[in-house]
Amino acid sequence: MSGTHTSGAPICDLDFYDETHVSAPTLAYEKMLALGSVVWLSKHEMHAICGFDALTRCQRNHRVFQSGKGVSINEDINQLLIGSTLNSDPPQHDVTRAITFSPLTPKALQEVRELIEKEARVIVDRIVAQGSFDAAQELAPYLPLTIVRDLVGLGEHGKNNMLDWGAATFELMGDCGDRRDIAMANMKGLRQFLENPETLSGLSKDGWANRATKRGIAEGMEPAQAAELMRDYIAPSLDTTISVIGYAMMLFAQHPEQWQKLRADRSLCRNAIEEIVRLNTPIKAFSRYVTDEIKVDGVSLAKDSRVLMVFGAANRDPAKFPDPNRFDIERNTRGHVGFGHGVHACLGMHLARLEITSLFNALADQIERFELTGDVVPSINSSIHSLARVPLRIC
Repeated sequence: MSGTHTSGAPICDLDFYDETHVSAPTLAYEKMLALGSVVWLSKHEMHAICGFDALTRCQRNHRVFQSGKGVSINEDINQLLIGSTLNSDPPQHDVTRAITFSPLTPKALQEVRELIEKEARVIVDRIVAQGSFDAAQELAPYLPLTIVRDLVGLGEHGKNNMLDWGAATFELMGDCGDRRDIAMANMKGLRQFLENPETLSGLSKDGWANRATKRGIAEGMEPAQAAELMRDYIAPSLDTTISVIGYAMMLFAQHPEQWQKLRADRSLCRNAIEEIVRLNTPIKAFSRYVTDEIKVDGVSLAKDSRVLMVFGAANRDPAKFPDPNRFDIERNTRGHVGFGHGVHACLGMHLARLEITSLFNALADQIERFELTGDVVPSINSSIHSLARVPLRIC
C-alpha cells in the first residue's frame, strides 16, 4: 500500500472481497483506517469511506449518496435489486418503509414478545440438557427459523427458501467470486417467487408479508409492485440476527468476565447487544451511487461514481471508539452503525434486539460460563460477517 490516487485518497491495494478478508474482515478495516477516512481500493477501482465521522455524514446525505440505483458494487445485480426499500431513496423509500415497518415497531412487537421469550427458554433448556452445543448451528438460527419465518408468512415454498434467498441477496451485493453461480441461481428462484401471480394468494393470512402486500395494493400499488415489498422481510430478517447471536456466544466464551457482568446486572443487556453489533457489524459494507461531485475529508468523489460505505471499519474507528477491538459491554456505544445509519437504519433492529435479549436472559438464568471446545469457523459471504461453527461446552 503506497501512493495517492488522483482524487487525493490514499491508495489501498488490499482485496476487500478475497476469502481472507471476507471471513475475517477486522484486519482489512484496520489497514484502511490506518491510511485515512476515505481510501481508494485499487483492486476494485472504487473509493471506500471507512472513517466513522465521514461515513455517518455521507449516510445522512442521501441526496448525493443514493441507494435508489442499488447498493451492490455490481451494476447488473443492481438491476435485480432496485425497488426494495433498501435499494430506494426518499420519497419512495419512505412510502414502502412505512408499510413494511408496521409490524416491526417496538409497540407492535409486544404482540410477539411472550412467544419469543417462551421459545428462547425452550432452546436454552435443550442446550443445557445437552451440555455442549454449536452456537452457530443450534442456538443462533433457532428463533429466526422457528418464529420469524412464520411471522413473515411466505407460504411453505417461501419459508423453505427464505434463508437461501437472503444469503444470495447479500452475496451479490459484493464480489462473491466463484460463489456467484449458486447465488445467482438462488436469486433467480427469488425473482420467480416474487413475479409469480399465484404467490400472493399463497401467503399466510396473518403474516407480515400478506399484510404488507394487501396494504400496498390498498394504497394504489399494482400487485406486482406490492409483491416486491416482501423483499424487505426476506433478506434482513434472518441472516443478520443469526450472525449477531453466533458472534455474541463466541465473545462471551472468550471473555467470561463480560458474561458475569451481564448475569449480575441484566440492565446491561441492551448495551451488551449494541457492543456486540458494533464489533461484529453483520453487514460489512454496501455501496452508494454518487449523484454530484463532492469532497469528503479532502478526497474528491466524482459524479456518477460508486463508493463503498464500510460500516465495519467505521465501527472500529479509534477516533470514535477508543481501543476499538476490546469487548466491553459497559462501553459507550452511542452512534455505532452496526444497524446502519440515517434513513436506511435497519428495518428489523427492534425485532433483533427482542430476540437477542430473550436469549441472553434465558441463558443467563441457567448458565454460569461457556467454554470453546474447538475452532471457530467463519461463514463466507461477501456482505454478511457471520460464523459457521462456534462449538461450546457449558461449565
